Amino acid sequence: MDEQRFYDLVAALREYEGTEEIFLLSPSGEILFKSENFPLTNEEAKGILTAWKEKEPALIFQNYRFAILKNDEIQLAAKNVTGGKGNIVGSITKEGDYLVAHTRDEGMILIEWSIFINKVAWS
Repeated sequence: MDEQRFYDLVAALREYEGTEEIFLLSPSGEILFKSENFPLTNEEAKGILTAWKEKEPALIFQNYRFAILKNDEIQLAAKNVTGGKGNIVGSITKEGDYLVAHTRDEGMILIEWSIFINKVAWS
């Protein structure tokens, strides 16, 4: 995916209240683009993608644990249950990359975020 398409997807996701950081990962977990400058290491990004692909029970983002509630080949939905740190939602894109977003617990509920990011990623 090229940079302009990524920022078009970011703009579409930001139409709803509650979107925080958004990033795009390659199929190997390399960080391709980030919506803004926030601390995300390649190791953390690869850990998120590994948890998604290997159907692990949880992932770590920004040193917080997110329980994975939905995990299939094209979508991811995880929630920080105890700390109130929101959700991690993701979708594979039509180009084969992985679009991931951190969302707050407002605007939409987790399953709605999961459906919405998938719709945006395939637009």
